[in-house]
Amino acid sequence: MINTKPKFYFICCILLICVMGCKSSLKNNHTLHASIDHQTTLDSLDAALSQLSYTSLMPGFSVAIAKEGQVLFKKGYGFADLSAKTNFTPQTINGVASVSKTFVGLAIMHLVDNGKLSLDEPINTILPYKIINPHHPQTEITVRHLVTHSSTLTEEFDPEEVGEASIYLVEDYPIHTTTPEDIKDAITYFKMGRQISLDEHIMRYTQPEGKWYTPENFLPSLPGKKFDYTNLDAAIAARIVEIKTGISFEEYTRLHIFKPLNMSNSSWKNKDIEVIKRSKIYMPDNRKSPSKAVEMPQYEMTDFPAGGLKTNIEDLSKYLIEMINGYHGSGKLLSAGAYQTLFNPQLAEDSFENHNDFAFNDQQGVAVFWAISPTGYRLHNGGSVGVYSFIYFDPTTKSGAVAFCNLPVDDFGKVRDIVHKYQQLLAK
Repeated sequence: MINTKPKFYFICCILLICVMGCKSSLKNNHTLHASIDHQTTLDSLDAALSQLSYTSLMPGFSVAIAKEGQVLFKKGYGFADLSAKTNFTPQTINGVASVSKTFVGLAIMHLVDNGKLSLDEPINTILPYKIINPHHPQTEITVRHLVTHSSTLTEEFDPEEVGEASIYLVEDYPIHTTTPEDIKDAITYFKMGRQISLDEHIMRYTQPEGKWYTPENFLPSLPGKKFDYTNLDAAIAARIVEIKTGISFEEYTRLHIFKPLNMSNSSWKNKDIEVIKRSKIYMPDNRKSPSKAVEMPQYEMTDFPAGGLKTNIEDLSKYLIEMINGYHGSGKLLSAGAYQTLFNPQLAEDSFENHNDFAFNDQQGVAVFWAISPTGYRLHNGGSVGVYSFIYFDPTTKSGAVAFCNLPVDDFGKVRDIVHKYQQLLAK
């Protein structure tokens, strides 16, 4: 504080000016160095990802890193269309595969937050049909069991056995004599599929008269005791959202997630996406020893909430920021308490079999359709035809990253490793 007594006033003013001048100089110098170091880190990240893009089979990919409500880095690499040489950018729309499940979890918690659903509500009090594990016919399966992949439901039956598929084409794709065998097999399978409702998809697996039913679709463990990842849990959870609200899952997520977050380029259906904004999708010509990317036809899943979201990195980074903010009690979409439930561990440690220290181990802990890694990251990975993806954040540094590519190959793991390295540097 400045001493305002007359005999000290002049001296104090001079000292204050000198001290403030020194502080200002030091602060400006520190800010300058911080800015230079920050930019050097971003340039190094860009160079590493660019180099990978040049050497990888992946036609295109995009990444974003965020911290404390700000996107620190956002860029696309390579091509969204190999033949047309269309650049892959943060605005390029692509599938995100199982990262979609985190949106199902958010929708479920939105209902819980608004008093329309309880996580411990038995699903058979909600669905218009009964789902009964034949190994434990008296034990109720609850919503919490669904969102933690502990429902005991699996998808052991292969629909191809009855000449059907759970994936269907939305565009025709001719098979030529030069088409690689792996690609022929995939397209032949897709052509068996057709669009059906969520109810029909679920009932085919879970009802004794269902086309895809077998007792092996149910684990022998008690519901709630064993983690076993399955798309079926997410499909049923999304159907519960529809039943509880009276509107489609697509519309519910549009109104209560996409619109509030200004995710204007996100959709569950190909028909809602402008073709010019969408990436082509690719598969390796040979799964065991890939040598090139082969274009695949666009498709949709009959259990689309489990892995069918299409979006871009620009939208996905907005979602990431909301998740980080929500974890720390300042999210827009849920109350602080609901966000804590979304991200807090829901199962005992002995529910999991895969225990290791890998930073991205997503089979060791689980919240509401979010995995919890040994490092405490909240994350989800995704993989399907034409996509590998990830989303994660570190609660301690309030930072995280998202990325996806249009060809599922091992090189995407290198994208994650590079992004993780620089996310940690930028978080300091």
